[in-house]
Amino acid sequence: IASRNSDPVQQMVISVTSIESSSKAYNVIPQSVHIKGTARTMDTEHRDIAEARLVALAEQIGASFGATVKATFNRSYPVMVNHDAQTEFAADVARSVTGQCNDAPLVMGGEDFAFMLEERPGAYILVGNGESAPVHHPAYNFNDDIIPIGCSWYAGLIEHGMPI
Repeated sequence: IASRNSDPVQQMVISVTSIESSSKAYNVIPQSVHIKGTARTMDTEHRDIAEARLVALAEQIGASFGATVKATFNRSYPVMVNHDAQTEFAADVARSVTGQCNDAPLVMGGEDFAFMLEERPGAYILVGNGESAPVHHPAYNFNDDIIPIGCSWYAGLIEHGMPI
């Protein structure tokens, strides 16, 4: 889907994360199978493509084997898109605290803050942790030395955004 149905330069990740059948025996053809997964994109246009193609492919593959398919696509979280002015504001404050602000790579995680960004301008910001395994990795080790810098950044956002 990502390479044939959309611009391959655009980010699209489709993952099958769970396959469960009604049979627990290896030598019995199950009556039903549930396949679950995620589709992540950087914009709603490509999410629409992913949904349409996933549903169509599931139904077509099932039909080719004489099976009935009920395909559903649940959009748990919207695509998270930062607003330019708020992102630049956060970057300016970071530079005032540390003297620099690194561009972070695009993040494709599902995040409920995306609902807020649909309603109000804002920016989802991250405090860098240095060289470590990713957050949800078992080898992740939080860098405690970053706490004062992160606190200064958050306090700076308030001080610069809501001066007394």
